[in-house]
Amino acid sequence: MSADRLQEEFIRTANRFGKMRYEQIFPDISKREYEMLSVIDRYGNENGGGKGIGVSALAGMLKVSPPAVSRMIKTLEEKGFIRRDANREDRRSTCVYLTDAGRRIRKETKKRMWRLMKRVIDRMGEDDIRQLIVIWNRLADVMEEEMKEEIKSCSL
Repeated sequence: MSADRLQEEFIRTANRFGKMRYEQIFPDISKREYEMLSVIDRYGNENGGGKGIGVSALAGMLKVSPPAVSRMIKTLEEKGFIRRDANREDRRSTCVYLTDAGRRIRKETKKRMWRLMKRVIDRMGEDDIRQLIVIWNRLADVMEEEMKEEIKSCSL
C-alpha cells in the first residue's frame, strides 16, 4: 500500500470513530455530556464522595476550553443533572456536583456503555483489545507530540 493510500485509510478509519453516534444509546445526553458526568462522578468519588469539582479542573480533565465547559454545565444544569455552588474554600470560584437525577443518568448510561464494551471485547477477544489499547495509547502520544511540532512550525 502506498504512503498516500495508507494516510487516506488511516484518516478514514479515525473518522469512523468520530462519527459514531453515541447519542443513539444515550438518548438523554450527548457523548461529551456523558464524559462530563463521568468526570464529575469520578472526581467526587475519588475525593471523599460528594465533593464538587471546579470548572477549570473540569476543563483540564476533559481537555476542552473553560467556555466550552461552561456551556455544557449550563445544558446539564437545565436538564437537572448537575448543580453549581460557590466553592466553600474560595467563594470566587464555582464547584459542580451531580444531582440525584445526574447520578441516575450516569448509572444508566454507564451500565449501557459497559454492556456495549463487554460485547465488543467478547467479539474482538481480550488479547486483541489489550494490544489495541497499547497501540492506541502509543498513537495518541505520537499524535500529540507531532501536533505540537506542527503548531510550532505554523507559528514560525
